[in-house]
Amino acid sequence: GLLGYIHWSKKEHCIEETHPSDEDVTDVYLHEEQLRIFPEYAKFVQSFDFKQIRKDPHYHRHVPWPAIVYHQLQEWKKKKDGATPKTWGEKDAFKEQIQAASLVYHEEMNFHEAVRNAHKACVKPTLTYELTQVLGDDSAKKLSSNTKPFWFVIHGMIKFMEKDSQGFLPVNASIPDMTSLPEMYVKLQKMFRARERQDLDKIEEHVNAALESVGKQKGSISTDYIDRIAKHIRTVAVVRCQKIEAAYDSKQSNADELNEIFTEWEEPKKWNEEEDGPPPLQPKNIYWYFGMRAAERFRTEKGRYPGAGKEEDVADDTKALTEIMTAMFKEYNIQSKMEPAICQEIVRFGAKEIHNTAAMVGGVASQMCLKLIVKQFNPFDNIFVFNGIHCTSNVYKF
Repeated sequence: GLLGYIHWSKKEHCIEETHPSDEDVTDVYLHEEQLRIFPEYAKFVQSFDFKQIRKDPHYHRHVPWPAIVYHQLQEWKKKKDGATPKTWGEKDAFKEQIQAASLVYHEEMNFHEAVRNAHKACVKPTLTYELTQVLGDDSAKKLSSNTKPFWFVIHGMIKFMEKDSQGFLPVNASIPDMTSLPEMYVKLQKMFRARERQDLDKIEEHVNAALESVGKQKGSISTDYIDRIAKHIRTVAVVRCQKIEAAYDSKQSNADELNEIFTEWEEPKKWNEEEDGPPPLQPKNIYWYFGMRAAERFRTEKGRYPGAGKEEDVADDTKALTEIMTAMFKEYNIQSKMEPAICQEIVRFGAKEIHNTAAMVGGVASQMCLKLIVKQFNPFDNIFVFNGIHCTSNVYKF
C-alpha cells in the first residue's frame, strides 16, 4: 500500500566523515592556547600593524579576519586586565569593538567576517558529543591484533592530543574562504598545510607504535587511510545497533522507551476538509509500523499477507490482523490504545505495492546502503518508517 519501513542493523559502523551541514566544524586555531603551540601562525597574525594599515583603505579592507580578531582581542585584554570576553554581554561588546575599528563597516567584508567569527578567539574549541564518545570508547584503548584500523587511528589521535597538542585536535588545512589579498590567503594556506602535515606525521607515528605493541607490522595501516581519518576527525562517529531479532522479541524491548515514542508530541497534520473531504486516518507513524509488523506475523501464520486472499476473506483477515496487533501491544506493554482502523486500512491495501511508495522506500534504502559502503554521512538509526498517506516519515531506535 502506501506504507513502508526499513530496518537495518550492524554491530558497529564506523563513520569516517559525517559531512555535517548544520554546524561549523572549522578550526582556525585562533584561541590563545592554540596560538602558543602554532608559533608560525601566531607570528603571522601578530605581524599586522593596524596603525599603518589604516592609512591604506584598500589594504585595510583586505586584512584576513583572524588578524583583525587577534589584534582587537589584545586591545580588549589591555582594558580588562588580561581577561577575555566570557559573558554574552562581554562578547557582544567585543563584537561592537571590532565593528568600531573598521573605517567604513558596510564596505569592509573582512570586518563583517571578524564580527561573525569573534567567538573563535574567546572560546576554547570543544569536542562534539559524537567525537567525545569515539575518543572515550574502549575500542580505542584496548587494542589487539583483531582491532579495526579505524580504532588504531583513533588511538593514535588520543596519544597525539595527550603528548603533542596539549589536548587540541590536529590542525586542519581546510581553512574557510575569507576576504583577503590573494598573497595573504595563499601564505595562510601554506602555513596550515605545512602544520597539518606535521601533525599527521606525528599521529602516524603513534599509530605505528600501537600496531607494533600488539605484534602487527609497522605501516600495515596506510598513510592515506590514517590521513583521511585524522583530517576528518571532527566529523567521525560510530553507530552501534541492536540485533534485528531484538526488535522482534518483546522480552528484549524497553517498554518505557517504546511508550515514550507513542506519547511524544507530533505536529498536527494539515487537512482542508472543504476541499479534500474527510481527513484520512491520522495515527502516529509508530502505529503504522506496528501495523506492518502485525501484517508480517499474519503472513508467517497464514502464508499470505492480509487482504491478499479472496474478497470474502476481507472481514476474517481484518479480525485476525486486529487480534494479532492487539496481542502485540500487550506483549510489548504498550499503554496506548490500539487503533483497529489501521488494520482495516492494511487489509484494504491487500499487499499491493504502489510504484511511487516503492520508489521512495527503495531510494532511501539504496542511499542507506551507499552510506554504509563508503562510511560517510550519518545513517538513520535504525528504523525508518514512511507514511505515503500523509507523506511523512519518522526514525525510531529500539
